[in-house]
Amino acid sequence: KMSKSLGNGIDPLEIVGEYGADALKFTLAFLTSQGQDVLIDKESFKLGSKFANKVWNASRFILMNLEGRELAFNPALNDADRWIYHRLGACAKAMADAMAGYRFNDAASAVYEYFWNDFCDWYLEATKLSTRSEDEAERDRAVTVLLDVLAESLALLHPFLPFVTEEIYGKLPNAKGRLIVRAYPKDDEARRNPALDSQFSTLKELVSLVRSLRSEFGIAPEKKLRVAVRLDLGRDDEGFLARNGELAALLTNAESVSFVTAKPEGALALAGRGFECYVFAKEAVDAAQLAARFRKDADKEQQFADRVAAKLSNEGFTSSAPADVIAKEQEKLDEARARVAKLEKYLVDLA
Repeated sequence: KMSKSLGNGIDPLEIVGEYGADALKFTLAFLTSQGQDVLIDKESFKLGSKFANKVWNASRFILMNLEGRELAFNPALNDADRWIYHRLGACAKAMADAMAGYRFNDAASAVYEYFWNDFCDWYLEATKLSTRSEDEAERDRAVTVLLDVLAESLALLHPFLPFVTEEIYGKLPNAKGRLIVRAYPKDDEARRNPALDSQFSTLKELVSLVRSLRSEFGIAPEKKLRVAVRLDLGRDDEGFLARNGELAALLTNAESVSFVTAKPEGALALAGRGFECYVFAKEAVDAAQLAARFRKDADKEQQFADRVAAKLSNEGFTSSAPADVIAKEQEKLDEARARVAKLEKYLVDLA
């Protein structure tokens, strides 16, 4: 609650001057839910400012790669293209439903998640496989699709970031007229592909597992790794993953991604939903030094788990503590035990 006597009011014109009108509009929409008061200060508007910068920088990156390119007529779509169109349609539907119910925060959250996560973190990275290709026709095809997706994405964002999206849209070679009068994106049934979305989720999980292992093992992002995958019986993802092996290798920075029926000797196993990923991490680290660090971490984590378990077994604590406090302690115990189990598994694989 703003109070003139307390001097805690926020002048919208100051926010516009410091962060921009788009940042002001997006932040208020993102943070404000129906029927609830929101704690907000000038620092809060950095959220909208960072998102507007993300949109600008992602678009600028695409525009910087247009030199020498010719837009293709009716370009073919690969799996990544079909996936992003599916995600764009899903976001358009979520946006329409939220706006119809005056849930502006849900609408803002939907477009934020789509553009930052789906478009920038995954699709834009995936297109580098084609935009850096030696095949000029493939580069033209990829850029044409990328520009079309960007144009629709800008239209999707326009209600919340009208100024920055209009400015970017005017720079696109495929732009037609003004963005403000362009038809708003809709959930096109022809673009829906839940099966592909599920398969792409498998690819994303595979990439996330390898990236997490890199972080835990201290392996530099630029260090190439060998990766193999074993799918559970009954899974139909092999055709998808086989088609996109180069993409998986690009996103994990692997030498290659191969398919096996059993765990290769010397590889570390990572369990995913419906598959196991095997990474030859020992080739990139000092196994003895890493095992010593993991042993120390596992012992420390086990001591913490023992203390929490003792606390939870104390009747004095469980009978007097609130249920939510007990639940949090139980969650700490489960996380610590899971971490110990993970480290012990790494130690076995490193042995």
